[in-house]
Amino acid sequence: MSHWATRVGGGDRKGDELAEIWERGKKSTRNCLGVIICENRNCDNAVRPFTNHSKIEEQLQDSCGVCSAPLVHQKCSVRATLWKWSGGVHYEQNSSHPHLRPPRVLHLLNSERKALVEEHPNTGPLGLIVGVPGLTGPGKSVADISPVFLNADRVSKEHRKIKHNVDGTGGDNFIATFAKFTSEYPNFVLAEVFGPVTVISLQSPFMVSQLVRDEKVDSSVNGLVNDAAHGWWKEKNSLLMITSVYSPELSCWIPGLMSYTNGASSTHFKRHFLALFEGMAAEAAARAMVVDDELFAGVCRLLVFQVVCYIRKL
Repeated sequence: MSHWATRVGGGDRKGDELAEIWERGKKSTRNCLGVIICENRNCDNAVRPFTNHSKIEEQLQDSCGVCSAPLVHQKCSVRATLWKWSGGVHYEQNSSHPHLRPPRVLHLLNSERKALVEEHPNTGPLGLIVGVPGLTGPGKSVADISPVFLNADRVSKEHRKIKHNVDGTGGDNFIATFAKFTSEYPNFVLAEVFGPVTVISLQSPFMVSQLVRDEKVDSSVNGLVNDAAHGWWKEKNSLLMITSVYSPELSCWIPGLMSYTNGASSTHFKRHFLALFEGMAAEAAARAMVVDDELFAGVCRLLVFQVVCYIRKL
């Protein structure tokens, strides 16, 4: 059941949307605002309340749009709590709504979004609302799918969003695009693995040249720094993992290796660091440097410490 009028409340700041169990997820609350109804018991008119108290008071100053009787706010004490975590959303509600559902649907179901462009992907917003002309007259209007589609701007927005997600973003098109990219930029994709654990590591010749030093820098900027950025990709569980190194030539920190990962498990970290060390070993060998444990000693200790700290945050 959805489309209730609610006000979003705060949650704790300790939760994580990528948590492995829902109890550690990002918590938020939804407080039901009830519904505004007509005092005339013979009138079924209902109004969706605004989320602001002062706006609700303004709504109550108006009379019923059907019978002109006064309006009254039927309040509700239902409180819903949501935890966003890696497995989706865990939902809890303290009781049942003792009132009618407010009119005016605001949100769409995924099936309703798909139906918007399924039959007529190239028809404009107004044509979709009126109905595509056929031999016997206008066809079905998208407003029959959901009243949300009575708004042309909303239809246009949802139409663009769906086509952007469908056209050229997955399936064979992705494989072909990825193959073309690796052909046009050889050796830039350092390593890739696809499956339950997917990691794609990218590195340019300049990036790897900065990872291997003939001697230490005369300041406290030696070693590597590793971090994983949440929210970079559209998929919430995917991460942009970067190992950075200080460049004396540029006087700033730069990426030494970048990886797309579809998670933050130990196997994901293993794939990223394996690509990192293999790239460093190849660069050292190309410079006729000795490739031994000493080359990675300080680097390994620093990265292991950072990975342990990162996993503890999860």
